[in-house]
Amino acid sequence: MILSTGRGLAIYGDENRWPKNIIPYDISAITDTLHLNLITNAMETLMYAVGTPNYQSTTRNSCVYFRPKKENDTNFLTIQYGKRCSATVGFRKSQRIVMHLAKKGCFRSGTIQHELLHVLGFWHEQSRPDRDDYLTIHHENIQEDRHHNFNKYEWSSKAYNQGYQYDYKSLMHYGAKAFSKNGEPTLVPKQTNAVIGLRKKSSEQDIVEVRHLYKCEN
Repeated sequence: MILSTGRGLAIYGDENRWPKNIIPYDISAITDTLHLNLITNAMETLMYAVGTPNYQSTTRNSCVYFRPKKENDTNFLTIQYGKRCSATVGFRKSQRIVMHLAKKGCFRSGTIQHELLHVLGFWHEQSRPDRDDYLTIHHENIQEDRHHNFNKYEWSSKAYNQGYQYDYKSLMHYGAKAFSKNGEPTLVPKQTNAVIGLRKKSSEQDIVEVRHLYKCEN
């Protein structure tokens, strides 16, 4: 059974949570069948990971639910091709909510789940206000137009403090050479042997943070 007593890095404000934990989506702009399957499979994987296990069963009750948009849905996620992997962070009632996926480099399950976690309301792990206790940022190695990707947010203004320790294993953490202009590291963990940039599946902490944010705890 998945239990949570802590909190992690999420967008500040209840108005930025998806109502009733339902995320309607429009995927009509994605034309490749393989890409469509990768997206829907990533959604299923994430929903299963954060769901509540049923006793003596392989099924789970949903915590968050991605479903195709209906005619009467006024707020929904639009998924389309783009130049890079990116997504709106959290629910925005008066703003278009979009996830862009480049045909080259974005169509991997872990990468798609990373963007879906943005949609649910999560920032990058290395944007935490306390990140300098855990990482050394080598600004001199960052591509000139990518410094904003390494911004550090303050608690209670842009980032909701959920109280968890820093998570090197988070699906929301950049890799060591993210946006490097010279092949040298841009992020170096201060913890010996820590590995960052694992983009295969949600970490255990990612899961409990989603469950806490969307009030799915037992």
